Amino acid sequence: MKTIIKKYGVIIILLVVLCAIILVKIGTAVETPKVVLFLGRFHPLLLHLPIGALLVTFFLDVVGRFRKNYPCQIIKYALGFSAFFAVLTCILGYFLSLEGGYGTSILNIHFWTAIATVVFTILLFILTSMTSKKAKKMVFPFFVLTLVSISITGHYGSVLTHGENFLTEYVTFTENSKTIKVVDSLKIFDDVIAKILNDKCTQCHNATKTKGELSLISKETILIGGENGEVITVGNANESLLYKQLLLPASDKKHMPPEGKPQLTNEEIWLIKHWLNQGANFNDYAVNASQNDTLKKALKKYLVFDKVLIPKASEKAIAQAQKAGFMINEMGVGTSELSVKFTKKEITKKDIKALSNLKEQIVELEVNNTNLSDNMTGTFNKLENLKMLRLDKTDITDKTLQNINSLKHLEVLNLFNTSVTNNGLETLLKSIKPLHIYTWKSKVDQETSERLQKAYDIQIHNGISSGFVEETKLKLPILNPENTFFTDSISVKIKTNLRNAELRYTLNGEIPDSSSTLYNQEILLQDNANLKVKAFKKGWLPSDVLERDYFKVKYQVTNYTIKDNPDPRYPNASKLFDLQEGTLAFRDGKWTGYLGYDVNTTIDLGTPKTVNNISVNCLENVANWILFPTKIMVYASPNEITGFEKVGELILNEEAKDNTESVIKRFTVNLPDTKAQFFKIIIKNYGVLPSWHQGAGNPSWIFVDEIFLW
Repeated sequence: MKTIIKKYGVIIILLVVLCAIILVKIGTAVETPKVVLFLGRFHPLLLHLPIGALLVTFFLDVVGRFRKNYPCQIIKYALGFSAFFAVLTCILGYFLSLEGGYGTSILNIHFWTAIATVVFTILLFILTSMTSKKAKKMVFPFFVLTLVSISITGHYGSVLTHGENFLTEYVTFTENSKTIKVVDSLKIFDDVIAKILNDKCTQCHNATKTKGELSLISKETILIGGENGEVITVGNANESLLYKQLLLPASDKKHMPPEGKPQLTNEEIWLIKHWLNQGANFNDYAVNASQNDTLKKALKKYLVFDKVLIPKASEKAIAQAQKAGFMINEMGVGTSELSVKFTKKEITKKDIKALSNLKEQIVELEVNNTNLSDNMTGTFNKLENLKMLRLDKTDITDKTLQNINSLKHLEVLNLFNTSVTNNGLETLLKSIKPLHIYTWKSKVDQETSERLQKAYDIQIHNGISSGFVEETKLKLPILNPENTFFTDSISVKIKTNLRNAELRYTLNGEIPDSSSTLYNQEILLQDNANLKVKAFKKGWLPSDVLERDYFKVKYQVTNYTIKDNPDPRYPNASKLFDLQEGTLAFRDGKWTGYLGYDVNTTIDLGTPKTVNNISVNCLENVANWILFPTKIMVYASPNEITGFEKVGELILNEEAKDNTESVIKRFTVNLPDTKAQFFKIIIKNYGVLPSWHQGAGNPSWIFVDEIFLW
């Protein structure tokens, strides 16, 4: 007995603990200490150790048998390691299960198969320590039995955490997505709401894992509700727990989905709200969507179309089209879809015929600014996958519209400065409905375009302000680095993704034009600057203006005190002075957050220094309870002992509005030639959320990422 205890002491102790757990599980439940729940969270971390160790050991066992060189000692040590961690993992797994929220039947199967696996692993370890031939013969069959047991255990573990179809979700032999081509054919719950819940919620609220005793996998389980009662109130989203918990700040422990999980988009939240307010019907189709533009736009994303598989074009066909005068580009690297543009002024039927072997691959065709006529467009209907067609500034008439009336995938049709008429366009729309049609300077009048636009639910651009006609606008240039703060100097690089585009810029606040400074090397900035950049290219509309204000920070703050540290969820007050700008995503790690209280910091410059301005970068995200401050006050002191004197104040008229977008603003307090060593900055929190807000009466957040002196 002493020998056995000496050999297997640690494992025996853990086994005793496991037996005690089994007795507790069979007995009555008791309140679980938090330390036990904490230890349970280590179960997913440790469970891979015994699994991996057993598989490696089995491999060594099989190889040793075949090669007649059985590594007894290694096998024994490896199984001892596996047995120890199998018992420990099982104990921690039980601790984890005490959190609740798991289906009882699946949990029990997982628990007892895990116990069986532990027992088999310990028996294996004991068998390898024995010298009898009978024991040696039992090792291999026990090994196979153990691996079968651990496989079953692992499978039910995945079912607990990911749902019943986790393993087989992508093993489908038939197409399981039905084709839905029109919004009216969508079922609001089955085709929209259920998809949202499945993507973002059912990982924690399914048949086997019911967090808060709530499952969201079907109408029946949703109506049952959870531990807090019903989760939907028919006809009233604001009273529905399902909706209310989506609006809580991400940092709130009741916010769903939990912080760190994929969050619902604003549009998905709006759809759930709309569904609840309209009666939370589980069987309705979206038959009234056309009366609500917001709903119609949101639902279009849930339409399901048949996937079109386009074969690769042959090199010979591409070469033939290029020889005829067409420029050919792939729509994406390695894709089959082609963008084709005629580069000459004079086009012939023979040139058009050169495209016949590319009829499947062409998705964009530009034959504008040519002598194209009706008798050349007879084969256009064969371009079965065409999505964009530019016929602007050509000699076509209504007859060409008849030649393209079977292009079912056409989305953009440019008829600018052609001879098409009201009748021709209306006849075309009876067959196909492109999303955008450009008819400026054609024979289509404004009244007819407005009527057809409403009748067919499309966009007809009948004026130069309606959209592009002759030329496409260039995209905004890109700046590197994105940060705009610097202490000494900064080199700014500008680039564009379009080859041969010119980049022109100004540093004096003026809008760049074609005569402004041409960018050909990095711009070195050594002082504050307002950089404006535009991209230009012949045959294209210039890009919009890209504008950045660059600030030379006069003093890099390294010594400061803060009255109240940021909330632990958005910590580290040093981020206020690191010259790293935050983004519109408040969880990007660059923002500090303060819930219900002010930012109050005192800066020590070391010696008295002159400061003219103090600026503060703040973020607003109303949906997440983050509002702009109401006031910024600045106090100065020459030595801190004599006290502080107010030297500047900025009262903000930033009234909070009910919107869901994030906004960043920079607020500046002017302090003309103020000389001091110490500066105290107080940024006043908005206070209690306004009455119209979902969280009315609760404290608001203030988010600051940078305070700088200049």
